[in-house]
Amino acid sequence: MFSFPRALSFSLVLASAAWLAACSSSHYEPPQMQGPPAMVDDGGKPRLWILTKQEEVKQVSVGGGTRSASRWRSDTFIHFGVQAYDPLETKPLWKKRLLTFGDPDAHGSEPSRVIGSAESAYLLGQDGQVVWLMIGDAPFGVSAADGSVVADSEALQRINPELKGLLPSEARRYGFDRGLVLMTADARMFVVRGPEQKATAYTPPPPVQEVAPLKANGMPEIVPMRPVIGEPPTRQATFQDQWLGLYTEKEAADLANDEWGRKFRYPYSVTDEGALARRVFYRGKIVDAQHFEDRFKKVTELQPVAGSPVFLKGRFMNEAGKEMAFLAEDGKGIFVWHSTRVDDAGRLALTRFDGELKPVWETELPLSESSTLNRISTWPVSGHIVVMGVLQSEKDGVTSREPQLVSIDLASGAMKSTKLAE
Repeated sequence: MFSFPRALSFSLVLASAAWLAACSSSHYEPPQMQGPPAMVDDGGKPRLWILTKQEEVKQVSVGGGTRSASRWRSDTFIHFGVQAYDPLETKPLWKKRLLTFGDPDAHGSEPSRVIGSAESAYLLGQDGQVVWLMIGDAPFGVSAADGSVVADSEALQRINPELKGLLPSEARRYGFDRGLVLMTADARMFVVRGPEQKATAYTPPPPVQEVAPLKANGMPEIVPMRPVIGEPPTRQATFQDQWLGLYTEKEAADLANDEWGRKFRYPYSVTDEGALARRVFYRGKIVDAQHFEDRFKKVTELQPVAGSPVFLKGRFMNEAGKEMAFLAEDGKGIFVWHSTRVDDAGRLALTRFDGELKPVWETELPLSESSTLNRISTWPVSGHIVVMGVLQSEKDGVTSREPQLVSIDLASGAMKSTKLAE
């Protein structure tokens, strides 16, 4: 059984409703996205997954006799589901309801209790054709092909008798490492891997120790602290066998003042003028330098490129999971993210440049990035960049934030997009 007994499966909800008589109508709130999205591999086909949470209020007849004499009760249900999209075509492929919370004791004409509204969901990771996720405090393994549930708390205990009655009742006791990781109630660690969902003893890998490089005198170098919020912009690239930068005048001056080469080694430590930054292309020369006994590389001869366009909040599109600029497959193209405006009407744009730093195409995306709330997620997929973000707009004094999925062909700049979680 689930570790939270108030949860009702959707089939149980329907069964309970059958004897209550017909309902007049249901009102659904817009679905809410749960946790960050993920790119799932369905037998070699990329699929973008998002988890959703949606509230339904159903009017149920509880009276007898004529319709005018009937009484009605409002029952509230909280539905959790998953939606899959073709990331290149930005088209929905399928959606699956995974779990519904409701009040099993609802009766009479009083509104049902609202159960499950405080619960949340998030994706953990993929192991083969099984995608693991959490809803509330319970794990679920679902098929990468269609989202059908292939494992839950009850199944895990049936397949693995040693887990009977010992599954943790807190989401924080679950994790992912090429499979579902869990700590049992008696403080043992297990991992569930493979299509059979067999649990084996798990030993966490040793923590990665960040070792600071040593200076010539044997003392560790003081490594600059990374930004606490958000990822630093990628402002350096090696393009056409030359160093290329994207900086404001103030940022470039900070990089040039680099006596020990630390700003070249740790580019995130260069001054960042943020959302108001007006950046241009810079070229520079990487040289070997020495200070006392320490040898290092640094940027010299830093100069703005003549005729460079100005980019609001400009930064290079980076390699997935790396702090280095993404280059076109032929090595003759580089891509720059930038904003169209600094205010709420601003949109995210992407421009491709050729080997001579001439623009090839520019595409404006239906995405906002004028606020720290409007986070952008990207995935390179088959010659495209897939982007997920939010389009923020205001009408009659009401601000709306609509999640959007965008796909851009990196060769032509052609764009496709759709609104998510409808």
